[in-house]
Amino acid sequence: MRLTTAQPLFRHGISCVEIESVTHCARCGAELRQPARGRRRRYCTRSCQARAYRARQTAAPARERPAPPRRLSAIAITRAAVELADHSGLDGLTMRRLAGELGVTTAALYRYFDDREQLLATMVDLVVGTPPPPPRELSGWRARLRYEAHREWQLYRRHPWVLPVLSRLQPPLGPGLLDTLERTLSAFDEVDLPPAELMSAYLSYSALVQGLALLWTSERIDRFGGPGDTEPVPTGLADLIDATARPTLYRVFDPLAVPPPELDFDALLSYGVDILLDGVAVRQRTATE
Repeated sequence: MRLTTAQPLFRHGISCVEIESVTHCARCGAELRQPARGRRRRYCTRSCQARAYRARQTAAPARERPAPPRRLSAIAITRAAVELADHSGLDGLTMRRLAGELGVTTAALYRYFDDREQLLATMVDLVVGTPPPPPRELSGWRARLRYEAHREWQLYRRHPWVLPVLSRLQPPLGPGLLDTLERTLSAFDEVDLPPAELMSAYLSYSALVQGLALLWTSERIDRFGGPGDTEPVPTGLADLIDATARPTLYRVFDPLAVPPPELDFDALLSYGVDILLDGVAVRQRTATE
């Protein structure tokens, strides 16, 4: 952070100083001074902004619109909505745009769905109910929970828009989601936990999967500009991560390592789920002793 010319402001009787931050252009890496107030900038010039836009347009393949269904139905609308959300994200899914994709009027959609929330609930039920059930030979509560965690993880990778829909306190409940919840809770129930602890264990387990999926989704969006449009390494990082002052940080995040280590999210999920289930098993064993 860099201080501008000291020019005190007085708000509510408190003296403060305007602060100007210095970052780097997301395209060329040149030093980029951010204003003390207002919207933050990502690019140093309009030329860099235009090049980044063209790179994103080149990286994102054009999507062919689905042929309008011969006969409009709730399932045809739902499938088209899933495809639109997969391509454009949740913000790109509007009833008007969906109607345009299907070649019908917006009013025609409201004959099948009361509103967008009802459509979202049907979409979630469609994609959640698509994967096959767990193999019959899968036995043991830990194996079943690992399977369900990876299945949920793959769901978020195929349909990233599902994550913000399900990570609510009151997600849209349908048969597919309730069946998944029943399988997961019944696996936890084998440990013979009290109901309150069972729900705590399930919510911790669910938060782990959704948190890693959120991290993966954010990383994917940040790098959507293409493999050549990477963020520059912040200037002075090697000085901040000093081997003497911060030895552990230096060992884990060596600023001189080229290229930086890539995150393996599948391995992260397996590791995190195993640690959590180890804790559940130890807690249950301690309670019965």
